[in-house]
Amino acid sequence: MKPTGSVNVEIIATGDELIYGRILDTNSHWIAKRVAEMGARLRRVTMIGDEPALIGSTLLNALKRDAHFIVITGGLGPSEDDLTVDSIGIALDQSTVIDEEGASKIEATYRKRGITEQSSIDRGRRMARILEESQPMQNPVGFAVGMKIDIGGKTVCTLPGVPSEMKGMFDAHVAPMIMSQTNTVFVARTFNVSMVWKDFFPLYRRMQVDYPDIYIKNAATPPVEDEDRDKVHTIKVDFVLEAPTFEEAEREMENFLAVYRRRIDEVGGGEMDLIRQN
Repeated sequence: MKPTGSVNVEIIATGDELIYGRILDTNSHWIAKRVAEMGARLRRVTMIGDEPALIGSTLLNALKRDAHFIVITGGLGPSEDDLTVDSIGIALDQSTVIDEEGASKIEATYRKRGITEQSSIDRGRRMARILEESQPMQNPVGFAVGMKIDIGGKTVCTLPGVPSEMKGMFDAHVAPMIMSQTNTVFVARTFNVSMVWKDFFPLYRRMQVDYPDIYIKNAATPPVEDEDRDKVHTIKVDFVLEAPTFEEAEREMENFLAVYRRRIDEVGGGEMDLIRQN
């Protein structure tokens, strides 16, 4: 049994640049890590292009599932193809309005930078679009205003696609909302386990049986045959566990790792080297 979390999250990543493979969706990866740290569970990631009907239908389908929070990234910029807000509005039958707080910040910054053409200012104000029944989420890093929509017992949040802005807004607005509803935390570790190949998998599978509530997963490995099975190989292994508090989770993780190390020694020895992750 894998850690389940007490809050479910979905991500909808929008952008033709994602669909055409021009940039990598690092935003979803970062959100997945942050969500897990908070004890929530990422249930699904959907990547779609900048198509209004597709954005709307994808959101409506997500609202039918079990996510408590639906996080939508991308499409909040000033360009004509930044369509996320309007597309959600069509799907939810809500009008698009301008958040004047965000728009005033944009306009003041533009004028300070010497941008005074009304057409340019109007274009910038597009980044302050929200829906009439939403709550604005101000951007502590850039210009694009996000929004929070409560609908059917679920919370929909929009974030910019620019990674630095997405991270700043997620931590400022979305993370506190998720954390207010979670009642567990996740703790994860990744190790390089070096031991005799033929001894690794019997021990690995035994640990999975004995600790069904801990996520134990080795990285994909090529097959090893003949005399190579008697040699030491290094395999990356991930561990994730869930507990009511961070302190309990850390304690359980240390106890679990102590057992794993002891069992490695019992079958002939080896090394467990922690992989530091950002």
